[in-house]
Order: sequence, then C-alpha cells, then structure tokens
Amino acid sequence: MTIIRNVCASMSLILLLAPFLAHADARDEHRSIQETLSRYQSALNAADANEIAQLYTVDGVMMAPDAPAAVGRDAIKASYGGLAEALSFNLAFTVDEIELISDKTALLRSHSKGTVKVNGSGQAANEAAFKELFVLEKQNDGRWKFTHYSFSSSPLEE
Repeated sequence: MTIIRNVCASMSLILLLAPFLAHADARDEHRSIQETLSRYQSALNAADANEIAQLYTVDGVMMAPDAPAAVGRDAIKASYGGLAEALSFNLAFTVDEIELISDKTALLRSHSKGTVKVNGSGQAANEAAFKELFVLEKQNDGRWKFTHYSFSSSPLEE
C-alpha cells in the first residue's frame, strides 16, 4: 500500500509541476531568441555583414522592401555588405511578440527605432523606425537562427 501511495504522490507532483516546467522551457527559448536579435542589432549597427550572415541558416532568406529576396548566406552577406557601404545604422530593437510554433520553429515580431545615415552624403543621420518579422529555426547547438526576415518602414512616433 505504501508503494502505491508513493507512486500516486509522485505522479500527482509531476502533473502539478509540468505546466511550470513547460513555462520555464518557453522562457529559456524566448531568452535565446532575444539573444539572437540582440546579436543582429549589434552586428547591423557595426556594419558587420559577415556576423549578420552567420545569424541566418545556410538557406536563409532576407526580404527587403523594393529589392529582390536575398536567398542563401552568401547572398545575404552581399546584401548586407552593400547596405553597409551605402548606409550607417544606429537602431535599437524591441521585441513585440515571440511565438513558439514548435520545438524547432519560432516567429519573432519586433520594431526598431533610431537613426539611419546615408554614407558619404555629408548629411546628418535621420530618424528612422521599422517593423520586422523573423522566422527562426533552432539549431542542433541550441541556438536560434533566422530562416526568413522581412521588414518595412514604420511611421515615426511624435
């Protein structure tokens, strides 16, 4: 009878704690995804196309407005390299939503604000705001990488 009671008590404890453990896992995944976005922000502001490309999966896709999609890490690196030659960014990203679609797939919706400067123009940096949507895939090492990224400009708040 004692064995049955212990088994029942253990099962009850597991059932009671399961939702809390699942939430702890989700919080860890959210932190890891936010870390990927933070690395992206740092690399973008530093004009480091190589680092940005490494944040994408090998077959990642970057879709900028009014431009062809950059498909694959080499194309993404070239795209960001061209951006870095033309523009200097000083943006801060804010996470609006993270949705875990599965154990290996997530959506990240964010917005960013700061300044963008046209290089070589002699003009001051202009205020800028964007909204972003990322699809991420969890890698075997536990890190999250972008599979797809799209953004558009957003109205500046007054």
